[in-house]
Amino acid sequence: CVCEIQAELSTLSTLSNPPNVVKFYGMFYKSDDLSGGQLWMVLELCNGGSVTDLIKGLLMRGALLGLQHLHNNQIIHCDVKGNNMLLTTEGGVKLVDFGVSAQLTRALLRRNTSDGTPFWMAPEVIACEQQYDSTYHACCDVWSLGITAIELADGDPPLSEMHPIKALFKIPQ
Repeated sequence: CVCEIQAELSTLSTLSNPPNVVKFYGMFYKSDDLSGGQLWMVLELCNGGSVTDLIKGLLMRGALLGLQHLHNNQIIHCDVKGNNMLLTTEGGVKLVDFGVSAQLTRALLRRNTSDGTPFWMAPEVIACEQQYDSTYHACCDVWSLGITAIELADGDPPLSEMHPIKALFKIPQ
């Protein structure tokens, strides 16, 4: 939209290069036979990407590697969420809080107890509360990691405006 471009140009051109705002060098129009032309803004190069992309990518990759290690060793974390992923000073990601984790065995490759934090619990974990013949396996951690990705993007997990008990009834739906 032209008005958005004008607003951005107006704002950037009035700033006197503060240290934490991208520098604006100018703009130009580039003719193009195919598209009819494009307006280009020349800004300071910030090739590290957005903070959101960095944090999401770092956390998700690190958490996936941590879960892969746990699952390869027949362990289900059972409480994957943002608060249970810590960052090291080197930028690594570490899974923590194994209070409700479960060690699976060759004889018992599934679990049937309902553990974890309600908003991040997979439907099959919640089902164990209501149906005693229900079971789940390590995939419940993948569900929780997906909810964590939503938590990182939105600031809260889905259904967080509800009471946790009500959310337990809503999640399987």
